[in-house]
Amino acid sequence: MLAGSSLPVTWRLPDIDIPIGARIEEAVMVCPFNGMEFDALEAMQCMMERRKGGETGVKAVQLLEGDDVWAAADSGRWSKEVLSSALSRSDALLGVTVIDGRPHDPATSGVLPQLVKDPAAYCIEYSDGTRATLLVLNGADRDFTFSARVAGHGLIATQFFRSPVPNVNYSASLTAKIEQMFITQIAPYPVRRTLLTSGILDAALTSGLRLNQRLETPQLAVRYQPPAESQYART
Repeated sequence: MLAGSSLPVTWRLPDIDIPIGARIEEAVMVCPFNGMEFDALEAMQCMMERRKGGETGVKAVQLLEGDDVWAAADSGRWSKEVLSSALSRSDALLGVTVIDGRPHDPATSGVLPQLVKDPAAYCIEYSDGTRATLLVLNGADRDFTFSARVAGHGLIATQFFRSPVPNVNYSASLTAKIEQMFITQIAPYPVRRTLLTSGILDAALTSGLRLNQRLETPQLAVRYQPPAESQYART
């Protein structure tokens, strides 16, 4: 179970974290590839669990697809401003940035529907009322990025850095945490994080099978406290 995703323990660009005990008002995580949703959800969870009160579990999950993703932004379900903040941490935006080198903000320029042919939004309602959204934006970006609006701190955003092949050192960061657990016999971070992440993914995929219904998730009343010291790589 500790061998979940390597994203929570890789480097961050910039080196930044959610202050422990902070009040998160809303959050957006960007997953740039289909099939990597588990990794993106676990990266998001390692940030969300640091909010005030610790982790209290998830009340409901809904998977949105296609045009419903953009409609959810227009209705305020997820914030274009927070998405813009997340994408600002990317080093691999697609679109005009690739074509002619111009910087641009796909979140607010209206080009996302043209760039992303099969968007998906994993809408998560936590038991304490906090909301977060994982956006799968294959075609718009190639980096895993996150942003949250935090009371008293504004927008906090970072990239979960994946070193380029063949130096895939971010996987070594996860291996180091597993080795640490073998040596100390103490998990460096709660196994319940991966349990909750797996449950969120399962519920979201079930939502998709049920015509994108919002599903209540009493089985995800998973409570735990995050480690006081963040476990991501810094050297």
